[in-house]
Amino acid sequence: MHIRYQLLIICLFCYGSQSYAQLCEGNLGDPVVSIDFGSGTSRGSALGSAVTAFTYSSEGELEEGEYTIYNTTSGLKGNAWHVTSDHTGNTNGYMMVINSAVIANEGVFYTKTVTGLCANTTFEFSAWLMNIMNPSIGTDQYHPDVTFRISDTNGNILGSYNTGDIAQSSSGNWQQYGFFFTLAAETEVVITILNSAPSAHPGNDIALDDITFKPCGPTITNSIINEFGTSLNICEDEIVSYTFQSVVSSGYSNPQYQWQYSDDLGLTWLDITGETTTNYVFSNTSSPGTYLYRLAVANGNNINSLSCRITSDTYNIEIIETPEALTGESQQSFCTTQNATLSFIDVSDSAIWYDATTDGTILNEDTYLIDGTTYFAAKESISGCESDDRFPVTVTIVNPSLQINNISAIICNTSNDTSELVDLTIYETDITTCSDCLFSYFFSQEDAQNYSEDGYINSPTNFEWTIDTNTIYARIDSSDHCFQISEISLTLGETPIIAVNDVMSICELETYTIIDAGFGFNSYLWSTGETTQVISVTDEALGDYWVTVTKDYGTYTCETTKEFQVLLSNTAVISNIDIDDWTDLNNSITINISILSLGDYEYSLDNITYQDSNVFLRLASGEYTVYVRDKYGCGISQDVIYLLNYPKFFTPNKDGTNDTWFIKNSYSEPTLNIKIFNRYGKILKSLDANSAWDGTYNGHQMPTSDYWFVVTRASGKSYTGHFSLKR
Repeated sequence: MHIRYQLLIICLFCYGSQSYAQLCEGNLGDPVVSIDFGSGTSRGSALGSAVTAFTYSSEGELEEGEYTIYNTTSGLKGNAWHVTSDHTGNTNGYMMVINSAVIANEGVFYTKTVTGLCANTTFEFSAWLMNIMNPSIGTDQYHPDVTFRISDTNGNILGSYNTGDIAQSSSGNWQQYGFFFTLAAETEVVITILNSAPSAHPGNDIALDDITFKPCGPTITNSIINEFGTSLNICEDEIVSYTFQSVVSSGYSNPQYQWQYSDDLGLTWLDITGETTTNYVFSNTSSPGTYLYRLAVANGNNINSLSCRITSDTYNIEIIETPEALTGESQQSFCTTQNATLSFIDVSDSAIWYDATTDGTILNEDTYLIDGTTYFAAKESISGCESDDRFPVTVTIVNPSLQINNISAIICNTSNDTSELVDLTIYETDITTCSDCLFSYFFSQEDAQNYSEDGYINSPTNFEWTIDTNTIYARIDSSDHCFQISEISLTLGETPIIAVNDVMSICELETYTIIDAGFGFNSYLWSTGETTQVISVTDEALGDYWVTVTKDYGTYTCETTKEFQVLLSNTAVISNIDIDDWTDLNNSITINISILSLGDYEYSLDNITYQDSNVFLRLASGEYTVYVRDKYGCGISQDVIYLLNYPKFFTPNKDGTNDTWFIKNSYSEPTLNIKIFNRYGKILKSLDANSAWDGTYNGHQMPTSDYWFVVTRASGKSYTGHFSLKR
């Protein structure tokens, strides 16, 4: 009979087999035993010889056969173990850490006697284990092989479960192991945990935590009739009636029930008198707070023992305190320009609006306000509960008192480009006469009406108006609680451009120059006092001048002033030209002008492209014409120079090509002297600027070979090199 009952319990309440344990599939009760070893910042106390045969270590690393109670494995075995904290997750939570070794009594490392159990009841015994070996450092030869065993006080085994090998992992994983069993008449048992793997070998070390011993029973399924889920948020004093329904699967021959509640988040549970069916009707909402409800179930008279009960999952009830009444101004004014709705009324918190002080109709916050109407606001909590009292607000709607003008104007485009920086605030006195108004500027009328941050202009005193800008909207908030909107439309007017150079010159042999400010302006004013388009400046009145011109756009005028100098200038006098040659492509020319040159000059080698620098670099050898041009139009000077270089070979075979060796363009330096040597230093030929070598010496042809030369220039500077004679 007992065996048949036990098999029935196993089939109905529990998994037949799982990867890590044979745990209860039905509902569990509160733990009869719950051991998490406590917590602390230093090592915990020894467990005692009655609990474990291993030796306690209070400091340092663990040797074979030692254990400790600690909140980390760090420092317990070098880097051979994973560094981990306890499974429970408490701050500085302890666990039992064991360096396995050969010990007496089958390798038992934990023993506990449990009393006060219920006969004819199924219990689940479980614990969390970790193989703490680090496979990247230690060995993977041996694994923990743990057995959980339940015995009566006479040593008779009532049930057991073997984990098999607990494999190593790359990071260290806590795993739950355990099993269920059913008592007959016993009310006291001994739980034993032992390691059956070969001990005193690397790879067999473990951590233990969260040992629990709980009653196990049928599956309990929770629901609230006509509701979704098992959690409720209810307002204080709200009239409700909710039916909690817990359906208990078969398994108990005489199931008994007891509803419980907790007002301290499940730390303690109290039986609800008279509530002993599977349904409970909840209706008491008088006290705000968080409440948990559950159904406890046991077989027959076991319902009277807390250690025999299983319990359902919790029903979670939040009773929300009634909010305090709103506060604010009971008389509030708005302007017709605002098109104000209920959302415009300023009260101390979120509100639900009504049209009456009690009962009445809920009004949408988009409801437009009506002059002289009183609206009633109930404070609304985040969870939707309302205050008992409603705050009344009487509304007055007024018309604007200010006269507002739109602005249309032309502004000078100082750079004659596509934009201009504008101070929008200069138009405020033209928009309206108001000393205490607040002006704000926006890109669109909608932005101005809604005071939108996205369309708000942050720097109205330095606003960039472009040709694509049509209108800017100025919002004017006044003390009459009204705002109005003015349109500012600006047109970019072209600023006069005066085509006068910074420096105007009177060339040598001339006595005056004509300065023309340009045609098409409405007025001219020169620093000389003249008001004509053109003035004449003589060589006796050199110096600084200015001219101001204006262009009218109806009532708006754009003005430009140009400052300039009148100086003497002339055609440049080239004093000398420095050259640096005798290379293939890295020669240079430096043009020097005389102090008699009065102007500002630019330089060129082709009379097309000019530069300010008088130096030309990276030039090939050859003939060049240099040009010096006065920037003020007083003429161009030029000269011809030659950059010399020597040929690298010649072929005196009388074919008309490269038959002689000479310095190209050497005639430009009449005093040039050239001496040619063989490899032994013998002078074979002396040349002047106009002669060449035909490759002979004393009428004899010289053989194919390399020959050396020295060139001496008029400056005394000499160049050496060599070339090839090829036949």
